[in-house]
Amino acid sequence: MDAEQQYIFDLQGYIVLKGVVSEAVVKACNEALDRFEALEESELPPPLCFGNQRSEQNLYISNILEGDEVFRPLIDIPEVLDVVAEVTGGPYRLNHTYTIYRWGGGYTGLHMHGTPIISKCQYHCRNGQMVSTLTKAVFPMLDCAEEDGCFAAIPGAHKSNFAKPWGNHPDENPGLRGVPAQAGDAIIFTEALTHGSLVNTSGRPRRTLYYCYSIGYMPDWGGQHLRFSDEIYQDLPIPQREILQLK
Repeated sequence: MDAEQQYIFDLQGYIVLKGVVSEAVVKACNEALDRFEALEESELPPPLCFGNQRSEQNLYISNILEGDEVFRPLIDIPEVLDVVAEVTGGPYRLNHTYTIYRWGGGYTGLHMHGTPIISKCQYHCRNGQMVSTLTKAVFPMLDCAEEDGCFAAIPGAHKSNFAKPWGNHPDENPGLRGVPAQAGDAIIFTEALTHGSLVNTSGRPRRTLYYCYSIGYMPDWGGQHLRFSDEIYQDLPIPQREILQLK
């Protein structure tokens, strides 16, 4: 992580890495996501499950990493881990993964903020060392412009000392900034940042994978059934397995 990336991440709470996922991996992931999109929850291979109730606008599937081996190359992308290691400030682990599909009218409401402090999602910087207790890598699987309901955040909100004065709908937040990205890019942000998405007004599908890295001693998230199975630790090669393990 170079000095410019450090400055931008600390300043706004996120950075964008261009073209870190190969076209072949994106293609393979999309083929697997095609299959899962057509399934009812009871048909998903465990431990995959719906994180929220499916609607015409949104589909959230928890534990996507364990759905197919094609998702495994995203565990240890060097450019991503370089950022995660720097902003975590110590040992880290891949804590959970999920995917969100979105269609016309869908959006993710804004959540998290610098104040009040949430124990699992904190950010601070002291003596030149950033500490983000949960850092997420967002991988668009399709090109995603603002009208497609792209990832969005209020830059700098991870360091706010005052409560957010607006509601949770994207249209209620004048400080919100969309972060357009292309398939193969990675958006990396601290979970303490106020974030969500813009509203999908194009009707084109949005498809995104989320790989969420925590401080090394944080157990699996647990909410929305986000947890790793015992089997994944047996199936992965040792270098990837170590990234998932508690430290």
